[in-house]
Amino acid sequence: MSELPKEIKSIKGSVYSFVDNKTERYAYILNEGTDKEVRVTVLLPYYSRPDISYDIIDGSRDFVNGFKVVQTANMEYAYVKEESNTLLPFRYDIATDFNEYGYAMVGKDGKVSWIDKNFKYLNNKYEMVNEDSSKFNGFLSVSDFSKGEHPLSKVCSCGSDWNRKTSYFCVDGKIKEFTKYDGEIIRDSDSIKNFSYYSEEFNDKGYATANNDWLILLSSGYYLSVKDLIRICEEKGFLDTINNKIERQERDYIKFLRDVEKKTMGFVDDLSKHNNLIVEYGIAGIELRKEELISRYGKDAYERAFFDDYFAFLINNQEFVSEIVDLKLLQSLLAKRGIPSYIDNEENVFHYNANKHVKTKK
Repeated sequence: MSELPKEIKSIKGSVYSFVDNKTERYAYILNEGTDKEVRVTVLLPYYSRPDISYDIIDGSRDFVNGFKVVQTANMEYAYVKEESNTLLPFRYDIATDFNEYGYAMVGKDGKVSWIDKNFKYLNNKYEMVNEDSSKFNGFLSVSDFSKGEHPLSKVCSCGSDWNRKTSYFCVDGKIKEFTKYDGEIIRDSDSIKNFSYYSEEFNDKGYATANNDWLILLSSGYYLSVKDLIRICEEKGFLDTINNKIERQERDYIKFLRDVEKKTMGFVDDLSKHNNLIVEYGIAGIELRKEELISRYGKDAYERAFFDDYFAFLINNQEFVSEIVDLKLLQSLLAKRGIPSYIDNEENVFHYNANKHVKTKK
């Protein structure tokens, strides 16, 4: 079993597969879709859990909110209670530290869920229940609680894509209910608990989209349709404000492009008058000239002018263009400073200072 990362923001389970007639394999994805994504594979006896082990092989983690995650000899994860320093009998394939709300994410038998400090877990009927000898009836995936005034955790049920549901778990141990809002609170409408699988986690401001972006959810417990949102924005004049802003941005952008084009042509004309930048400005002249040109014409005009490979050396300093840089005169300047150099015309390489070189191109 792979070592668990210290920070786990989400856990996704998977269906099991048979290794042989005695062993089955489960896989979990931790922190899916992030640069910290980790896949963990678990091998279990067919139709049963391994016998509980009380031998701790890894107790290196710290106590967090009263409990510490440890790993036992049969590669399961468990918790030690800080108050009594007791290893508790509950075992999991994946386990996280308890958060400030008193919950921890766990994975077991290919399913995932939240547990509380009494080690009850949220089952697929959205009830906090004690574990029994049957399979762990959790979810396909759970995500960490959102930030803000109303923290919510996204939980997704198991099943095929078309019948998977997304719900939002509250810190009070219940599933959040959402009431319709269409400019006014519709108090006599039926509240909604479940949404389509393709619904989002709440952002830090307390918003999420649900049902393939057709609904907007507020963590305070309300939802409104995109259609109603458009109508409200239209009534408030928000759409006119946005449209006017877009038109101003378009006009400013067209003006910017014309200005850049004008400056670019002036820049190229000015550059052509200085056939030898190295002689004019010394060995560091390329960078010095670059700064002067940017100062005079602006960075946008400067970079646009160098889309042409003919001037590419001024951007990346990787190649000298022989039509602009007089390599013979450059050699003379280097020699005056005691720096040896030579030109390899066959390989188009300018060697200098013993072990340095730069390519040339015509």
